[in-house]
Amino acid sequence: MKVLFTNFIKITIFFCFFNGAIYAQTVDDSDNLRIYPYLQNVTTTSITIKWETIIPFPGTVEYGEDKNFKNKKNEDTPVKLHEIKLTNLRVATTYYYRVSYGETTLKPASFTTTPEPGTRNWRLVAYGDNRTYPETHRKIVNQIIQLNPSIIIHSGDLVSRGDEYEHWKEQYFDPMRGLAENITVFPCLGNHERNSNYYYDYMSLPDENEEVYYSFDYGNAHIIALNSNADDAPFGLGETQTQWLIKDLEENKDAEWKIVFFHHPLFRCSPTRGIEPQRWVWQEVFEKHGIDMVINGHDHYYQRTYAIGNYQGKPSRGVYHFISGGGGAPNYPVVPKIHVAYRRSVHHIILFDFQGDRVVGRSIDSDGNVFDAFVIDKQAENSPEEFISYEIFELERDITNAIFQLPLVDLKKDGAKINSTIEITNPFDHPMQMTFSWKHSAQWKTGAQKTEILQPYEPIKIDLIAEANAKDLFPVPGVTLHFQTPEGKSAFKNNTITFYPLKVWERKVVKPKKFRKAPHLDGKLSEKYWAKAFKAADFKDVQGDAKAPRYVEVLLGLKKNTLYMAAQINASPKIAAEGCTERDNKCILRDDHFQLHIGVGDTVYSYIVNPVGALGDGKNENPGWNSSAKVAAMAYADGWQLELAIPLNELNIEDDPLTINFVRNDKEGDTQSEYSLTFGKSGLDHRVPMYETDRGAVKQFAELKLK
Repeated sequence: MKVLFTNFIKITIFFCFFNGAIYAQTVDDSDNLRIYPYLQNVTTTSITIKWETIIPFPGTVEYGEDKNFKNKKNEDTPVKLHEIKLTNLRVATTYYYRVSYGETTLKPASFTTTPEPGTRNWRLVAYGDNRTYPETHRKIVNQIIQLNPSIIIHSGDLVSRGDEYEHWKEQYFDPMRGLAENITVFPCLGNHERNSNYYYDYMSLPDENEEVYYSFDYGNAHIIALNSNADDAPFGLGETQTQWLIKDLEENKDAEWKIVFFHHPLFRCSPTRGIEPQRWVWQEVFEKHGIDMVINGHDHYYQRTYAIGNYQGKPSRGVYHFISGGGGAPNYPVVPKIHVAYRRSVHHIILFDFQGDRVVGRSIDSDGNVFDAFVIDKQAENSPEEFISYEIFELERDITNAIFQLPLVDLKKDGAKINSTIEITNPFDHPMQMTFSWKHSAQWKTGAQKTEILQPYEPIKIDLIAEANAKDLFPVPGVTLHFQTPEGKSAFKNNTITFYPLKVWERKVVKPKKFRKAPHLDGKLSEKYWAKAFKAADFKDVQGDAKAPRYVEVLLGLKKNTLYMAAQINASPKIAAEGCTERDNKCILRDDHFQLHIGVGDTVYSYIVNPVGALGDGKNENPGWNSSAKVAAMAYADGWQLELAIPLNELNIEDDPLTINFVRNDKEGDTQSEYSLTFGKSGLDHRVPMYETDRGAVKQFAELKLK
């Protein structure tokens, strides 16, 4: 059988080769070419040229310092995906080359080998996330061609689905015509590549780590590509990738510029994405080993931060973090963040001109307009107004974790009393002045302002003493910590932490009104018995520091063994008319939507409805559970409203305690409000702590009485 199989392979290759030769003579040559030649892994003395044909051919590259093409390198066997490495080249030299296969010779192109190590004047372009829209990607490529950079680094997500063969041609290689055959692109893995074999087949990168992560030198820079897809390449301090990173940096400590690029940002300005855990490992490595710039993608916008680093009695050099995710994918919104010097939701590239110990940068949109310009000068010292203390991020993280460990305060009839202390690690290695103060709240009595000098690494103890006698304790007050030098001068830009340590919970009881007749579900709420239903309208922001910014009213009724709910939700006309239409589509959570959660003992049944009446339901966060609930929704003058019928016999109600909670997600205001606060943990960094609804916190829901 083995001999027969081998003979079959030989016959097949012969047939393909013979057929290819005839084919090339009878049709347009371009029909044989699937992917045009492109450059990979340029060095001072070598470069790799790749291309793909529709059927197998043995390929040839002719090359030379002029268009006489005095040198030639051939492939030995017919292949579809061609890869020829040229070696023994001269440093900093422009070569012309042309590719041949079968009877076809393509138009000449050129490349330039890497300059002498230490060369101080050269040009880099960075971009990423070109996936999805080839037309936009092509506009980006046209801008890069005009700039004629030395090399390009790509921050990942070259295609929408890395495991889809056609995506590579349509979304990446076709738009790259005119650029990729003349200038080398160094990519890193994005999440959309899916760690696919196609990525490794199409790319030829430094392979010390099987092309998963790598480094190379160009001019006076050492450049490192990491893999931030944690499932494929773990990032912990003791993991192989990070240990390799540290070793590589130690071996290249004398490089004038050190640049790292990978897909997922450590610092961002997205309103909906949280903190990547790599921040707590890699940022300290970057700071310790003198990384100058970090370039990321994943978020489809542009961002440039101030220098972020450890405060050393004065601002350190720090690390500048860029996000360049505007290569063609749909743009994402941006929000202000104190660490961000410039942000914009735009398709773009970033140009870096290296001029010795200075980098002059320009950020350019897809129409060629410069919208941000900057200079990074190694000799310049950072002022406090342009320096971000990394220690403040650590404090925000530790304060958040400490607050989540505090007990929930049960609101009594006579108010609430809080007397607790949190203790956190002081990350500063220099003395700092810290001022503690409460933000004013009319309902609450709080302690006085306090200023103290923190000694290096001395634990920080924060006493939380507050009291309120009023029945309505919302909004709850926040706390600020303000940091300065011991002399009371400005130390860094992000010098204030505001946090909300009071988790006050109010006991509520929900008792649906018994209906004589079942409502007709049409979303209109026209039946007169809705006017007599149980009403719930006391919604509060999940942070507990404000009431719901837009009005929400819930109505509940009971007919036999069916729970009926209606809701009126304030929203703009545009929001009230849009949303996905498929059941259990996870995009419902991105729409303006309403959530109903019923707790049966420790089990939670969830029902999520958007303005067009799409339903998502699940049991204990499992969307695979489907109820026979019926829903109707419609827009009205001031927003949208819904009616929902839930058969209770599907919920296995026996003697278990019943609880219920209502949640409104306001897409336009980017807020979430609850009827009964659950203080769930969020990964976002807009607040300290950042709360969200906790579907599993059944004991913090309102009590549901059906009898």
